[in-house]
Amino acid sequence: MASLTYVAYVSRRIIKFGGIGLIGFLFFWWGLTAAIAAYRAAHPPYTAPTVRFGILGKVVFPEKNFEKKSFVAELPDDKFPTYKDQANVYVIYRSKSPLGALEESKKTAALMGFIKEPREVATGVYLFNDPVTNRSLAMNVLESSFNLSYPYLSDQLLLNPEKMPSKEEAIATAKKYIQQAGKLSVDLDEGEQKVSYWKISFDGLKEVEGLSESNIVRIDFFRKKLAGDIEMVSTEIDKASVSVLVSGSSVSSKKIVKVNYRYVDVDTSASYSSTYPIKTSEEAFAELQSGNYWPANDVEAKNVIIRKIYLAYFEPVSLTQFLQPVYVFEGDGGFVAYVRAITDKYAK
Repeated sequence: MASLTYVAYVSRRIIKFGGIGLIGFLFFWWGLTAAIAAYRAAHPPYTAPTVRFGILGKVVFPEKNFEKKSFVAELPDDKFPTYKDQANVYVIYRSKSPLGALEESKKTAALMGFIKEPREVATGVYLFNDPVTNRSLAMNVLESSFNLSYPYLSDQLLLNPEKMPSKEEAIATAKKYIQQAGKLSVDLDEGEQKVSYWKISFDGLKEVEGLSESNIVRIDFFRKKLAGDIEMVSTEIDKASVSVLVSGSSVSSKKIVKVNYRYVDVDTSASYSSTYPIKTSEEAFAELQSGNYWPANDVEAKNVIIRKIYLAYFEPVSLTQFLQPVYVFEGDGGFVAYVRAITDKYAK
């Protein structure tokens, strides 16, 4: 019969090594669980594109004549960028009632100081005038876009302002005005505000290097990126679809001399978006080479080296129902072109 001393010794050993084994097992289990979770995060189960909206209409670019060029790609590490095989397509909200849209536009115009009744100058386009301040406001009620202007090019008092606003002051002034009109959306507020400096000359505006040379400050409001890191592009390179010109005048009605506001109300909620298959960047480059592209910024050279390719969303310039992705090609000499990203199977 084993002595009590031996039994106690064996029990202590069992407890000691059993505890160590249990702790080791727990660490192993936690590590295995974390590894599985990390693998699943890095390799989520494949979900096919939902294509909820059926065949999509074409991306409409402004009419532009251009000559087909020869393209060669020289990219970082000699690699084409890779994306998922699908991208989001978003619904664009537009008023279905022209009458309701006009009433909403009148409210917006009143917030900017235009209280007189407008006159229709084209289908869905109304012109407001303020004879007191000599400003005009053209509003496209069907597209919820507008253009405010003051004849700043002919105002001699704006040529030599007493004090030009700083970059921060110009941004704050422009933001306040758009917000006053009820048009400062969250994505514009949280997006990038790019400042550039301009000088009034005999043939219009001329961009200058800095504030000291300028008498007009331009603020471009770029949207916050979609789907995490995909930017919005427009018809003008490095220019946003929403921009404001701020002068150095001390007269309140002359501080904002021009506003271009072309903004589509995009519903980014999951319930109003869908995924569609997209071309690879190599396939899009092949379309570029075949001449199936739209030159956002063309060049005279017949042969262009493409240095950068990326995916973006094109902000439409005409009535459309969906916001669609495009591939952007940037090349030597400032060349920039867009190629539709959605595969041809789901595109008109």
